[in-house]
Amino acid sequence: MKKTIQIELIYKSIVALVGATMLLSCENNIKEVESLTTKETRPEIYGENVEFVFTDSTRIQYKAFAIEFLQVKNEEEEYNEFPKGGNVVYFNDDGTKAWTIRSNYAKNLVKDKLWELRNDVVAVSDDGKTINSELMYWDQEKKEIYSDQYVRITKKDGQMLEGNSFRADDKLNQITLSQVSGEVFLEDKNMKK
Repeated sequence: MKKTIQIELIYKSIVALVGATMLLSCENNIKEVESLTTKETRPEIYGENVEFVFTDSTRIQYKAFAIEFLQVKNEEEEYNEFPKGGNVVYFNDDGTKAWTIRSNYAKNLVKDKLWELRNDVVAVSDDGKTINSELMYWDQEKKEIYSDQYVRITKKDGQMLEGNSFRADDKLNQITLSQVSGEVFLEDKNMKK
């Protein structure tokens, strides 16, 4: 009888020890799970068919239109995301339209003042140039628009230039292409009529 009581005590002790060990190991896992879930990025604001107007001293600088809008803010980053795309319209100082950029996805990194536009990006300048690429960036701080991917520029008169990357001022007036190819129309002013 004493042996069975001792065996029961040993068995209960082993069960209690295993249970305590499991609880302690679960506590660590719970902490890991909590740390992972707190890093999860969730939007603070969500909207559909949204229009934003960005001004400086009452002058409209640009407008953004989004089919779907997410605003994300956490300790590490702050950005606005346009997962279904939209367009941005930038205005000259006199209020006239400088350009429009349309894309199927966009992300605005607020602190960096950087727009990332992806998937069938089309920029149209006020003088009729059309710039097509799959990726374009608009750096508001440096006042430039650029891409490090294939780009095609079509002028109003039908001339077309292609390159592996481009860089332009934020008015899309001065454009620099790299590894250029294309079709350019030249007029010989020295030819006699």
